[in-house]
Amino acid sequence: MSREAERRRRIAARSVLFPDGVAEGYLELAGGRIVASERGAPPGDDVPLDDFGDALVTPALVDAHTHLALVALRGLASGLPPKASVVEDLFYMLEAKLAPGDVRAFSRMGAYDALLGGTGLVWDHYYAGEEVAAACHDVGLAAVVAPTLQDRGGPGREHTERALAATEAIARDAGLRDAGIVAAVGPHATDTVSDALWERAVTLAERLDLPVHAHLAQSADEWARSLELHGATPATRLARAGWLKRAPHVFAHALFVPRPELPLLRDTTLVACPYSQLVFAFPARVDVWSEEGVPWVVATDCAASNDSMSLRKELRFLSGMAALRASFGGDYEGFLAGGEPGAGLRHAAETPEPLALLRRVFEAPGRLHPALRAGTLAPGALANVAVWDVDHPRLWPLHDPLRALTHGDGDGALHALFVNGRPLGAVGDVSGSLRRSDLYEAHREEAEGRLAALMKRAGI
Repeated sequence: MSREAERRRRIAARSVLFPDGVAEGYLELAGGRIVASERGAPPGDDVPLDDFGDALVTPALVDAHTHLALVALRGLASGLPPKASVVEDLFYMLEAKLAPGDVRAFSRMGAYDALLGGTGLVWDHYYAGEEVAAACHDVGLAAVVAPTLQDRGGPGREHTERALAATEAIARDAGLRDAGIVAAVGPHATDTVSDALWERAVTLAERLDLPVHAHLAQSADEWARSLELHGATPATRLARAGWLKRAPHVFAHALFVPRPELPLLRDTTLVACPYSQLVFAFPARVDVWSEEGVPWVVATDCAASNDSMSLRKELRFLSGMAALRASFGGDYEGFLAGGEPGAGLRHAAETPEPLALLRRVFEAPGRLHPALRAGTLAPGALANVAVWDVDHPRLWPLHDPLRALTHGDGDGALHALFVNGRPLGAVGDVSGSLRRSDLYEAHREEAEGRLAALMKRAGI
């Protein structure tokens, strides 16, 4: 029997989130891909069938920007002085002391965190990228891995050639590709990457048909350094060099890109990470990105600044972000001073449609890599499928399944999860079965030991 035949199976339910809405239907999975996606009852043949009845079947989520290994630093940012830089004063200090094995061990734990929130594919950007890819393979998480490139600053500046070689090695590894793990090219940020290295990164992306995944204008310091080093703001520098036209670019944060420069980024994709940005800066104005015609998606960034890898929490924040204008606007200041509540306060909320929000963590990020399609239950897509228990107290009663996914705390209702066509954990007990497994216990024990040693080396 062929490997594809061994992995062939059908998934059926009365509520399946197809690209155009929720309906009864079934999926057929084979070789790690969805090969059929149909409304109605499945055929009565000998293909193995998982009939999930009243459960809700959706694509697994796509986290378009994260650093899995930084789960090991969860909560440490709370001890920083008010004006300290999370990246430069905390992360860089500890990352300079990381061993490659640390990255693999910590990334496994981050991968478990992502999976238990229903995420099936992550875009990871980190040092020792080959170890991140190995960790995702160990755990069963699909990934786009960008080994971090630096030559002007940061812990990676001594390892540029290794990171370039790792990028190409991941891109050419058929075993990783079969597991749903591919490469991206990862210049770190505009203040830590020289013109010469960014040119090498884009040239590599062109040669291997890869996207570029980078941080852009994530801090006022980066913006100022770009002016000092290059005589241009971060976005203008990249556009003037012509790099944005030569390869697809996916940029995290973009907090310091003024409105007049946003049209320069219309051929790129920006990534908003609201809860992480609340820690190291402030949330991106995604409404302005939309007004200027710049595509954008949603991600978690990392547990070290976010404390969570739940994409659904990010969507809930974004759904109410417009109302924050009222909290800090002139109308409310006037009311607090003794005035009357005006119309601006009576109609402050502008809640986006749930499906529009879900697309920011489903098909929009799922089509950013030319070698993978994910975030959709359509033929040809990666067979990443989440099944949600609608009888779970956190989802019941399911009057509106899409709103339940964007506003409810349904991560605990994950009933089954398939990544690259393979089931992870036990049906009905994904979280408990994974955590009770010998593999998880071995991974956790290694990560615990390595974290203790890292903290000792760092004097923490």
